Amino acid sequence: MPYLDVLGPLDPVVCTTHFPPGLQQHGETVDVVAAGKKLTFTAKAVPALRLLLSGQPVVLEKAAAALGADAVEVAGILVEEEICAVLTPELSSGYTALVTNALF
Repeated sequence: MPYLDVLGPLDPVVCTTHFPPGLQQHGETVDVVAAGKKLTFTAKAVPALRLLLSGQPVVLEKAAAALGADAVEVAGILVEEEICAVLTPELSSGYTALVTNALF
């Protein structure tokens, strides 16, 4: 489900690609290759990209405090391109060990 601004601030987010995204740095730019897409960012976005693409939920307020406001902008682009998603209660359960075990 795409994120809409009317739903409130974009926070927290998590990378939701099937496979870990690739980062390819080329001097002043870095390419993110994931989900059949290639996005190009400036090299200064690398710290935010590493955090946002880690596969762990990221609270953007904390990320912005640590990495600068660019982290929020980068997160917005990754969500718009469907590489990351807003962390819903359903997604969150996978990170808090609340997923039921299917073993009998």
